[in-house]
Amino acid sequence: MVIELKILYKSLEKTINEGIKQTLSYMDRCNAGDGNLLIFDRTEDKSWEEKIFYKEEKVQGKVIKIYGM
Repeated sequence: MVIELKILYKSLEKTINEGIKQTLSYMDRCNAGDGNLLIFDRTEDKSWEEKIFYKEEKVQGKVIKIYGM
């Protein structure tokens, strides 16, 4: 299992796209079947309800679980 951690600096979309690329690369290197991408949003004026999310992306036949917190 691969777990990639990212801190949100740019837009959420760019952070997810970069994180997916990195996660896929690590999955290939480790021959891992599971990929998880955790994105930490440290924006002070956002509520937890705005920061927390979950979704799955299927890329190159692999599923990556994406968690926002």
